[in-house]
Amino acid sequence: MNLNIFLGIFYTMMGIEALILIPFLLKFKTLDAPGRWMCYYIISSVFFALASSIMANLKINNMWLFSVMNFVQFVILSFFYWTIIKHPTVKLIITWLPILVLGLCIADILKFEGFKSYNSISAGLKSGIIIAYGVIFFLQLLTDKEIMENAVYINTLSVFWYNSGIFIYFCSSFLFSISYNLIQAQEAEAAIKQSMVLTLISINYVVAIINMFLLYIGLTKTKRLGYADN
Repeated sequence: MNLNIFLGIFYTMMGIEALILIPFLLKFKTLDAPGRWMCYYIISSVFFALASSIMANLKINNMWLFSVMNFVQFVILSFFYWTIIKHPTVKLIITWLPILVLGLCIADILKFEGFKSYNSISAGLKSGIIIAYGVIFFLQLLTDKEIMENAVYINTLSVFWYNSGIFIYFCSSFLFSISYNLIQAQEAEAAIKQSMVLTLISINYVVAIINMFLLYIGLTKTKRLGYADN
């Protein structure tokens, strides 16, 4: 893939994230707990995209920043899922997993993949956990007696759209982490490897754009019905 095309996709993604953030901030005081965590998630996305862009333009290695971003967003999304998942055992697991994931992130940086490389092991694990949370919440929606008794369509729930956006993005992110790890390990010509990396990252950015639009749809549903246990 051409570098200019890649940069175009990246800046488009960053611009859309910034635009989607505006209505979240304007409605922040009226948002429920899941909506506020989605706002924090978008803020983190904009911040880390801008920071990584600045570091790249200054020719500074920013791989460590992706590790920080992945963990910070994992914590934010853990709080999000803690507010919407009702099962007490799952909520307990969500409470403690960030501590275990932090330990793996530190080990990944210090021992396995290093400070200057993309930490595929920890990034892949975090994406897999978020995917599992998303599946659990979808199953919860399908079996929720309150929703069934009140004949509520799940696509009228803001959290359905929030979860859909996060789920789709992290499915892509999981595949990206695994693929990027394989590309790092394989022997290939520099030009071919760069093209493959740019293509993979660009696909991930396109999915990130779709994610932002789904989060915005979720924001438009907040007036209809809240769905959280606190």
